[in-house]
Amino acid sequence: MVDTKHKPTRSGKLERRRHSAAFKRRLIEQTLAPGVSVARIALDNGLNTNLLFKWRREHIRSRRTETSTMLPVAINEAPAPEALHLPGPSSASRTVAGGVIEIELTAARIRIKGAVDLAALRLTLQMLSTPS
Repeated sequence: MVDTKHKPTRSGKLERRRHSAAFKRRLIEQTLAPGVSVARIALDNGLNTNLLFKWRREHIRSRRTETSTMLPVAINEAPAPEALHLPGPSSASRTVAGGVIEIELTAARIRIKGAVDLAALRLTLQMLSTPS
């Protein structure tokens, strides 16, 4: 058990410790390294693990909002299915062969190779653009 408060004040209440932004940033950066135990870092620095996880969550959220930007998109009219040699009349079930599609996010990279089902790709992109 880690005591997260300082000694009692004159009134007898416990005073909360204050941590500098530099201290928090240093610990958060340590927790972001692969294979590191957040609990061990918290314990080594006399912190409650939940507090360090809270700082980490807040940091990750702030990075997402800082780095999120709208990108320009150009939509060209799609060629006729015959020109693409795609089977079927429905554009929702078409599959496009070849190429690679890469989507990079803050915490993930999605790579789609080979045949791409347009309906599945549309659904994936919709899910990624929906705020969680």
